[in-house]
This record gives sequence, C-alpha cells and structure tokens, in this order.
Amino acid sequence: MSGPRWLIHCQPDDLEEGLFGQVVLWVFELLPGLAAKGVQPTWDIRSRLYGDAPDFRVLPGVFDTVPIAGDPATARRRGLLSLRSRGVSVLGNDWQGLHRLWHASFRVPARIEAAADAAGLTANTLGLHFRGTDKNLASLDTNPVSADDFLRLAQDHLQSHPQIDAIFLATDEPGLVAKVRERLAPLSVIHLGDVPFHKSTDGDSQRSARADRALLDCVLLSRCASVLKCSSALSGFAKVLNPELQIYRVAACKLFSDVPYFPDAWIPPMHSTEPECQRILQRQMQGDWLTSGHPLAARGEPFVSRLRGTLSQRLVLRVKYLVSLALGRPRKA
Repeated sequence: MSGPRWLIHCQPDDLEEGLFGQVVLWVFELLPGLAAKGVQPTWDIRSRLYGDAPDFRVLPGVFDTVPIAGDPATARRRGLLSLRSRGVSVLGNDWQGLHRLWHASFRVPARIEAAADAAGLTANTLGLHFRGTDKNLASLDTNPVSADDFLRLAQDHLQSHPQIDAIFLATDEPGLVAKVRERLAPLSVIHLGDVPFHKSTDGDSQRSARADRALLDCVLLSRCASVLKCSSALSGFAKVLNPELQIYRVAACKLFSDVPYFPDAWIPPMHSTEPECQRILQRQMQGDWLTSGHPLAARGEPFVSRLRGTLSQRLVLRVKYLVSLALGRPRKA
C-alpha cells in the first residue's frame, strides 16, 4: 500500500467503552476509507481502561500492528475522533474480506497465540460466551438472557451436534461455571478463571492483563467448532479472526443507531426445532434489527463496507429513520 504517511492517535480518555465494542470497532470503521486512500498509518491509540500507565497505549499493544516502512516521526498526525467526524464506513458481512482488511493492519500477538495453544481446545469444542453483569441489565441494544435459558439452548445445540466433546466457557458472570459443569455434564469445561468487570478502574497492573484476557477469550472462541453467544462485540469479533466459524447469537441485536451494530448484527440468530427452545428464542429475538425494516436487513450479496457519512449526516438519517418507524413506514436509513 502506498500513499501519504499518517499517524492516527487519540488520548487515553477519548475511548471510555469496551475494548471490542469501541476501541477495535472505531479503528475498524476507518480502515476501508484509509485503504481507499492508499494510507497504511502508524497507530497510537490509547485507552485508560485497557492500557498501562504512563501512556495507556493499546494499539499497538493489545494487538500487534503490521510494520510499515519509513520513520513514524515524519508522518502527519491525524486525530482518531477528528477522522471519524468526517465519515466512517458501515462494516458488513463479507467475513473473508473483513478478515483480510483487519489483518492488513493488525495481528494477534504471539503471546496470545501461545496462551491459546496452551488451553488445549479440541477440534470439537463448543464455545459459549455469556455476558452477565451490566449486559444483563441492558435492554436498549439487546434482550437480557438468563443463565437457565442460555444453558437450555446450549443443551439443544449439543443434542444436534453429538460430535462435541468439550466446552470452552467465556463469561464474567459469577457462579456460571458451576452451573455449566452441572447442566452440561459429562463434557469437560475449559474456563480460564474469573475476570474483572471490563470497565473497572483497578490499578495499572490489571489494565493490560484485562485486555489480554479479553483477546485470549476471543481467540479461543474463534478456534471452537461452533459458538453460542449473548450480545457482545468480543465474541462477534471471533468471526473476523476465523471467517469459517459457525457462530450463533441467542438474543436480539437491536438498532440503536442509524446502522446495525457490527459485528453482532451480522452474526446469525440461533434456530431450533425443539418447542421449548423455540419459545425462548422467540422471546429473546423480540426487537431484532432483522425485523426492523432497515434496508440492510435484506442483505443480498455480502459486503465488506459502505460509506456511512459524517456525524451530522448520521444524526439526520437517524431522526428520519425513527420518524419512519413511528409512522409505520420504514425507509432507507
């Protein structure tokens, strides 16, 4: 890739949300536009939640960046937030293309790959990602899932996939590991231990460790034979790491912006022929964006990205879309 040399940066307090749901997503949404300009920048992305003091850098750090030629000191500085205000891309469902786009700039560090190797997943492992804590209080973007319903759906999946011989569980919900071992016995359950709340303000020593653990869980989910998930960008990103992954969500991904939320919106909903599980899924999928009338819900051919527009344009489109829903006449957002 040839073109102008840029250094894209932000301050530690510019990014105050999740590692995958904001830090990774906000960078990812810039990549199509940068590629179109022939720009492969140097990155200096910082987050007080996930980076270590004194600089709080996470990219490079959590992910490695692909080396580029030249002296970064000569690059033109560009603010992440400023670039985003001028226009970002809607990311779609061409997983192979998205995989190539991300890996043209970023790599999973060797330390994370080695830790994933050490976990010892089999080729027939079922990955389960259950986001508890704050996610089970959220109804704006999803429908909270109870542990009992989640495990009932996991049992149904296992009945139709008898080759599964182990479970990998990624969760922040206290007490869930014991329930999984009880309800999904005799399968062995691999779990890497408790994790702190992802927005906690623990000491500096916890921040990079929290980020590494999040990425390790994502990598391990990407190595599973199949995955069932609640609403979470962490497990959705596993499909970017492994485009062939069979992954299904068990709860709605609701529209709370002018575009569907990447990557979760493009993860297919789970389906079941078992009556009890059908009732659970019908309840959990209420308000899902696929039934919203949004034009992208028709999908058609998979796509990597489409231009989204500036912040002011997105606000205008969002208002128009909400008005059209209120009038019962969905229109293009």
